[in-house]
Amino acid sequence: MELFQNLIAGATAGTFIMIMVYLYLYVMYRDLSMGLWTASWCTLFVRLVLFDSGLFEWRHSLWGFTFFSLLLLSTAILFLWAAYLFADKALDKRWVAGGACAWLLSITFYSLGLPLSARLVPLVWFVAIVCVWAGVVFIRYLKGELLSNRVLGYLYILWGIHTFDLPFLINVSAFAPWGYTIEGILRLCVAIASLTFYLEQTRLNLAQKEAQYRLLAENAIDVIYRYRLLPEAEIEYISPSAAAVTGYEPQEFYDNARLLFDIMHPDDIALFESYVQYTPDRPTVPLALRIVRKDGVLSWVEQNLVHHFDNMGNLVSLEGIMRDVTSRRTLEQSLSRLDRMNMIGEMAANVAHEIRNPLTTVRGYLQIMASKGEFVSYKGRFALMIDELDRTNSIIREYLSLAKDKLVELQKKDLNSVINSLFPLLEADAVASSISITLDLQDIPLLYLDENEIRQLLLNLVRNGL
Repeated sequence: MELFQNLIAGATAGTFIMIMVYLYLYVMYRDLSMGLWTASWCTLFVRLVLFDSGLFEWRHSLWGFTFFSLLLLSTAILFLWAAYLFADKALDKRWVAGGACAWLLSITFYSLGLPLSARLVPLVWFVAIVCVWAGVVFIRYLKGELLSNRVLGYLYILWGIHTFDLPFLINVSAFAPWGYTIEGILRLCVAIASLTFYLEQTRLNLAQKEAQYRLLAENAIDVIYRYRLLPEAEIEYISPSAAAVTGYEPQEFYDNARLLFDIMHPDDIALFESYVQYTPDRPTVPLALRIVRKDGVLSWVEQNLVHHFDNMGNLVSLEGIMRDVTSRRTLEQSLSRLDRMNMIGEMAANVAHEIRNPLTTVRGYLQIMASKGEFVSYKGRFALMIDELDRTNSIIREYLSLAKDKLVELQKKDLNSVINSLFPLLEADAVASSISITLDLQDIPLLYLDENEIRQLLLNLVRNGL
């Protein structure tokens, strides 16, 4: 009897230690499957303390038997639920329904006054089947990379097989110590295998996530790097895209930790060093600066930094992202130049508009003066001045047409007819320059064009050629 009590005490202490380990892992990782395992071991611990130790009578008490059977059933269901979670499957509700039926059947057998072995058979055998199936789940649905899942699965199956004999050997005093010894060993092995499986799976998941993040970093267009400052300067990681952005291979950065600073444009080094100095009130905005590539080409990059400090407040490392923004900067400069040109064009249009008003007044007075008899001898000069004013007005009109933003209306027109209508004017300009012009037109289809714009275009082209 003393040996039996010692075995119960040892099993209880061992279960309590396992609960603490499982609880610690659950608090660390917040994993539901680990939480279910912790809960199942807690229910097993309560059963060992209250009933297996003899603290409360359960064999001849309906309430005691009911509570004992509920703890036994909940432990098995929680183990099975955790197994399904590890296999990424939902718990089949038929297991819960089957457990409820087995529990009710055992309570019914107790109410009918049947022997203890008969009362325990429905519930204990259901629990044994659950343990066997939990082992099958670990073996069947978790294949391949982990050995511990198969070991855990076989241990669950052995535990379930051992549970089948509980109703028949529970009252055999000679076998009880051996039964509890075997069950204790199986429980210990299951607990150790569960921890091993969980830690191996966690390690495997971390390795997979690390591989995924590394794949993202190594295929990113931006340069991702980690620069360690203490105890000595060193590039701990830099992505392969550094070759495309800077012209230097990653190995060159690993060999020379100062290379990250050496590629900075001399005029931007002070700006970058100031950016590296961390101040809590500094806005987290990217820094745009210039770098000199290995081939000597000047490029614009955008830097973003994350600072890491030790317990003493010393800056120990920098994590940064460098993005090539040369094309964007070139486009921004082009747009800025276009904006300035647009502003100048608008100003010129306003000035030209103001100039046309006095020119119109001057032209009108010249026409009046030319019509008077006393100025007949100056009629040629007046005509020359009016022609120059008209030419000036025409030039201003052309500038205004370029400056103003008008909607182009395209219509189907015959280009030959436009040229024929413009030909007398072109011919006059040619004669004034002692040049002859001939037309050589061919049949062409109708074209979508703006007649006024195409007339001005043809006139400018011919005049430029004269």
